[in-house]
Amino acid sequence: MVAGHEISRREGAGAALTFRLSPEDLSRVRFAFSPLQEAVMSLGALSDPGRHVVHLPWVERTLEVLKGSGVDLGPALALTCGSGYIPDFLTPPPLTPLPTFEAEMALLSRTPHETVEEEVGRLAKGAGLSPERRDVVEAFLADPEGSLGRLVEALAHYHEIAIAPHWPRMRALLEGDVLRRAQAFAFGGPEALFADLHRSVRYHEGLVEIDKECVRAEVRPSGRGVLLVPSIFAWPALLAVIEPPWQPTLLYPPRGTAKLWIPSPEEPGDALGEALGRGRASVLKGLLVPRTTTEVARQTGTSPGTASGHLSRLRRAGLVEPHRLGRSVFYRLSYEGEALLALFGEVE
Repeated sequence: MVAGHEISRREGAGAALTFRLSPEDLSRVRFAFSPLQEAVMSLGALSDPGRHVVHLPWVERTLEVLKGSGVDLGPALALTCGSGYIPDFLTPPPLTPLPTFEAEMALLSRTPHETVEEEVGRLAKGAGLSPERRDVVEAFLADPEGSLGRLVEALAHYHEIAIAPHWPRMRALLEGDVLRRAQAFAFGGPEALFADLHRSVRYHEGLVEIDKECVRAEVRPSGRGVLLVPSIFAWPALLAVIEPPWQPTLLYPPRGTAKLWIPSPEEPGDALGEALGRGRASVLKGLLVPRTTTEVARQTGTSPGTASGHLSRLRRAGLVEPHRLGRSVFYRLSYEGEALLALFGEVE
């Protein structure tokens, strides 16, 4: 990617990180999600489950599966664990709205060694590294070419074990969030887009202000726009990629993240059940995370035929919408369905 956005470090009070977006930048806002970023960000949940409590069911299952797998995650964890800087080459902003993991891994494997040395070197110079972690990072720097190759191989094996089995539902959640935010931007402008992106974000007349403890900078994309990337494993934080040559990027937790690993939806509230009927209310609330008809039936304890009937009626009412991914059809909340759940206090 070509460098072009301007970054200035600053001191003083106020928002720690700001994006000054020109009209041209706002016309070039784009949306995407990244399988590679999910794999890399998930390592933080494995290394510090206490900071990622909504992912505990996934953490427990993944740690069990990783036992005896032979995957060496030592270098990957050393580069990504903690709350500070993560080398940006590990999470490159996706170049297309729907990238594949294989394409992103091919791009990662072609990272220039100068970039690896610069960004891992920046991590090595930072404060707060434990002696053990510093030793792994310095060993990585001693052989950047070989280290990168081994890292790519380990991430590929890890993704197959930890992410790929869950990817259809994860992708449905991410894609649904991208579509909803793109619609909000199209109909309501940047105010609607940034209004509920994250609790740390404020927007006013081209200025995006973000409260972040470890960064104090002002970013001017200079006509390159900004990329918004929903990331399940970014929860609960909002993360930013601001250093050249990467496009200015914000990673944020999508709606429904807290429900992704819950095995079954909670009982719907009485008011919602009275309005829709208990069966359809349960189905609707369960679609905070996109699900197939089979998953809806399993989660609600009904037959596939009954679940299909509920989904058909909710679809005719405009409360849910189908979305095909390969051979599977996922149902997700429409804007009207999400608004109805919010009206009854059922949205997180």
